[in-house]
Amino acid sequence: MNSKDVKHKINLFRRYSHWKRNNCIYIHVPKAAGTSLNKAIYGRTLGHYTASEIQDQFPKLFAQAFVFSFVRNPWDRVLSAYRFARVGKTDSMGMYRPEQYQISEFESFERFLFEWLARQKLDKIDFVFQPQSRFVVGKHGRILTDYVGKVESLGDDIQYVESVLGKSINVGRENTTSDKIDYRSAYVNDDMVELVRSLYREDIDKFGYTFDKS
Repeated sequence: MNSKDVKHKINLFRRYSHWKRNNCIYIHVPKAAGTSLNKAIYGRTLGHYTASEIQDQFPKLFAQAFVFSFVRNPWDRVLSAYRFARVGKTDSMGMYRPEQYQISEFESFERFLFEWLARQKLDKIDFVFQPQSRFVVGKHGRILTDYVGKVESLGDDIQYVESVLGKSINVGRENTTSDKIDYRSAYVNDDMVELVRSLYREDIDKFGYTFDKS
């Protein structure tokens, strides 16, 4: 276990009091409105932990608390992750080792997909590029959370979370990348669409996404 993994483990135990006090565990999928939700619920960001690792470490709390997450259209999310890596930071969060993304393969979104992302082991790279299913799906392919909302219907889905928690959640727009665009315009050919489909197949199937619709 390297120093980064040790720190991750220590911080996991430090998050217990926040989850216990609020009787809810929000699984923060990177690039899926998580920074805003964390701050609205806990008053701060808690980082990225999978449902599996929280369940393994705190099985009693995991069974008692309301466990939920939000996911995002994979084609939209991977574009957001690419742009985040290119910039290296947002107003509230920095990319880990941003210099590693200042390379020719990141000069265009198309090159990034075919020359970099397609050659990676998705479970070994930065959280922002990892499949969303990794955060909410257990070892046997079952979704472990009590509820999975969608960024595309955030307003309506937050109302459900509020009804369960019995309190209002005011979600802002933290950790956003500027110049929001329609993600579909970034896919200039069908091969790009199909590559993302193949890389994030489990997310697409588990959460019911298509290229054009949430």
